Amino acid sequence: MTAVALPSGDRPVLYDAAHGAAPLVDAIIRYRGLETGALHVPGHAGGRGVGSTLRNLLGSTFLASDVWLTPADATRARREAEALAAKAWGADTALFLLDGSSGGNRAVHLAQQQAGGPGTDHVVIARDSHTSTLAGLVLSGATPHWVTPRIDKAGFGISLGIDPASLDETLSSMGHRAGLVSLVSPGYAGACSDVKALAAVAHRHGTPLFVDEAWGAHLPFHPDLPQHAIAQGADVAVTSAHKMLAAPSGAAIILTAGDRVDAGRISRTVQMTQTTSPLLPVLASIDDARRTMVSRGRVLLDRTLEVVADARRRLAAIPGVRVAEAEDLGVPLERFDPLRLVISVRGLGLTGLELERLLRTPGPGLGTSGLLHPAVAVEGADESNLFVAITTCTPPEVVDALVTALRTVACRPRRRLRPAWDGQLVEALLAPRTQVCTPREAHFAATESVPLERAVGRTSAEPITPYPPGVPSVMPGECLDRDAVTALTRAVASGMHIHGASDPTLTSVCVLRD
Repeated sequence: MTAVALPSGDRPVLYDAAHGAAPLVDAIIRYRGLETGALHVPGHAGGRGVGSTLRNLLGSTFLASDVWLTPADATRARREAEALAAKAWGADTALFLLDGSSGGNRAVHLAQQQAGGPGTDHVVIARDSHTSTLAGLVLSGATPHWVTPRIDKAGFGISLGIDPASLDETLSSMGHRAGLVSLVSPGYAGACSDVKALAAVAHRHGTPLFVDEAWGAHLPFHPDLPQHAIAQGADVAVTSAHKMLAAPSGAAIILTAGDRVDAGRISRTVQMTQTTSPLLPVLASIDDARRTMVSRGRVLLDRTLEVVADARRRLAAIPGVRVAEAEDLGVPLERFDPLRLVISVRGLGLTGLELERLLRTPGPGLGTSGLLHPAVAVEGADESNLFVAITTCTPPEVVDALVTALRTVACRPRRRLRPAWDGQLVEALLAPRTQVCTPREAHFAATESVPLERAVGRTSAEPITPYPPGVPSVMPGECLDRDAVTALTRAVASGMHIHGASDPTLTSVCVLRD
């Protein structure tokens, strides 16, 4: 066994012959090679009963790989694959997930509830956490203590994560030990928190640190990328293979290190909350992505970083376009993931949401000259920005198409837009609210629907979550104050999608009965 040159901090990745294998992939290949007659689920019997339209869409190979191994064979292959993943990410244990980092967030919060005795049903959570963290709070019944993240001062409206001093202040003010500190890093726009300092603060207060690292599965595999959470002292992290690696939607991993969290309890919780009929091709994709990144990740990321650097230069040269760089945000280079691009487009006379819709429609719609352009789907958009993810799988010609489309827009007449809230809107959406009861208590309380304008002062019964980036602005159990209603009204007017609310138009909201 020899050390492989991967940047895993103080936890070196060891490479042996096993890393050349992919146990789950190999198990499926062996099963298919036997040409076994299927008298078991799934009911499509290797794709034989699937209609031609769906077969042409998914491909016969994928359907034939959706097989049922014996429980013993499946468990053995999965545990071998998870052990290899733990080595690759520098962790002690790894658990494969089918329901994304969202499933990991729910499982970790549920597993940690009252895990350490009296008072530990209180958790400290970054306010910019994903909406799935809220689901974990409803399941666990824990009382949240929110820490407001910093917002960039360059007007992009980007969350920069929570400050160690703010975390220390929150933990010190509680009067008892918290069961968990939970935060997001990297954020939706690629800014990473100072996880090492945050871990030190949490551990000084006797509390384990959990990092939602959904956007950071690629970080351990190149020295020019930020250090990943486990390497910086996080006790548990969840990362989405499907976001930045070559894996289908839902593929994710929970990673644990050290003894501040009970890895066995987390594993049992995953078993209780995840399906017992896993889609094996998804699990196998995590296994294969690990093999690819250990063997070729450095080379693949070298090329990707070159594509990204070139794209940033070309985009920044377009009149009316701004691209967020680390120095603009006030983030050290070592805490900035360049593969996530935030492109401000208000200078082009369009909101980010309007331009996103135009980009997804091929044809002459972007310019007055009749120039054609291919359809380009970006990760997301808000009132001012486009959010772009470039991965090792992104074809350079797609990046070229985005640059060409924005150049075309820059040549057309521009309309004057109303003043944007930019960072002010994000700041208003993430502002602390008065907590009336726990999210679980609100979830199970008697409710009624009222018009949004008449909801001021009422307690929300539902999460109200503008997308992107999927961060609840109002949690169940929190008071809908005037500032919240104003910010949400602006978010809807700008075209942002509202997730979680029973009425996504926010004409009405669900509140607790008086």
